[in-house]
Amino acid sequence: MDFLQTLASGKTLLFDGAMGSLLTQKGVDTGTNNNITAPEKVAEVHREYIEAGSDCIITNTLTLNSIYASKRGLSDNDCAEANRAAARVALAAAAGKAFVFGDLGSTGEMLKPYGTGDKEQFYHAYCHQAAALAENKIDGLIIETVFDLEEAKIMLQACRDTSNLPVILSMTFATAAKGGRTIMGNRAAEIAQAAAAGGAVAVGANCGDLTPEEFVPVIKEMLPAGLPIIIQPNAGKPRLENGITCYDLTTEEFAQGLLECHKAGTQLLGGCCGTTPRHIAAIKKLLV
Repeated sequence: MDFLQTLASGKTLLFDGAMGSLLTQKGVDTGTNNNITAPEKVAEVHREYIEAGSDCIITNTLTLNSIYASKRGLSDNDCAEANRAAARVALAAAAGKAFVFGDLGSTGEMLKPYGTGDKEQFYHAYCHQAAALAENKIDGLIIETVFDLEEAKIMLQACRDTSNLPVILSMTFATAAKGGRTIMGNRAAEIAQAAAAGGAVAVGANCGDLTPEEFVPVIKEMLPAGLPIIIQPNAGKPRLENGITCYDLTTEEFAQGLLECHKAGTQLLGGCCGTTPRHIAAIKKLLV
């Protein structure tokens, strides 16, 4: 079955977890174009997640839109080739054992009037990235780690205009109060409704300041929109220790929290910052 058929079947699907921190542990400079400079290490991380139980893996392209990547000295052509390379690496690592999703993240800029970001510029940057990812036979696109619904709508439109691939929208929440809010004040229910209206095949949340259990009210707010829900929490609330971001949940605590999300109605489960293949293996064990 393809991804949409699998999703429609109601099967619970596990996504992967963090990429950058694992690459750092493997000695890879994450500030470089590592899909091209260290493809074997990127593939190694993908395979480790699949071995841990991931049904879906996400390309190493979160910051590879042309606006964000230009700050690291990448040209539009460099950016496109990096996205193509990431898709090829993920597909080869998956070897038909997992679905592959092209990852699109924020530009790192704020749209006007809160910043200097231009909607047309954002749209073209995301079209450029989605088109490069879609050149290979990946199974879908995932928009994640975005906290502004206006930017998310632009991203969703760009993905829909550029390919026929299914698109998942996952946003970042700053609080679980009143059913969940992003730092821009976007409500969980509002986000889910916009995702459904924009043609997304699933909606949910990743990263942010919530523990896995704190995503439960977010899930409940999103369910009425009628889309499958995806939740990919960090390994606990982030905190700084000697300038390093740390996450305190054990793999078992993380998995138990994610299990509560599953019980609340989440069909797609995974991890974000601080998570590893061990975290995915732990939730896989609870779901069996």
